[in-house]
Amino acid sequence: MLSAPFVSSITVLALAAMSLALARRVPAGAKLPMQWGFKGLPNWSAPREIALSFTPLLAAFTLTPFTLASLWVEPDERLTFRIVLALVCLGFIVAHALHLYLLARWLRAQDGR
Repeated sequence: MLSAPFVSSITVLALAAMSLALARRVPAGAKLPMQWGFKGLPNWSAPREIALSFTPLLAAFTLTPFTLASLWVEPDERLTFRIVLALVCLGFIVAHALHLYLLARWLRAQDGR
């Protein structure tokens, strides 16, 4: 079985790699939407560096207690702990993928494509 530190680290690295892939398409100094309203328009924006690093940093800060807690999990609760950790990591990846998809779609709309 994979350890909690390994799964947490891979998740954070995957989120960072996803952000870096989109960062190459965004000019430096650009402001990117962080949240969209029901009408499909951005509610607020953040500088490129903040917008693309928010989820990886949030995941790192959230998964650190999970990693530390894995040291004290009782043997009969390890499977449940691993399932919860996997779901949390998957949730971060799916949420970040959705945000990056929406950003890419917004960028294409700004370019007029």
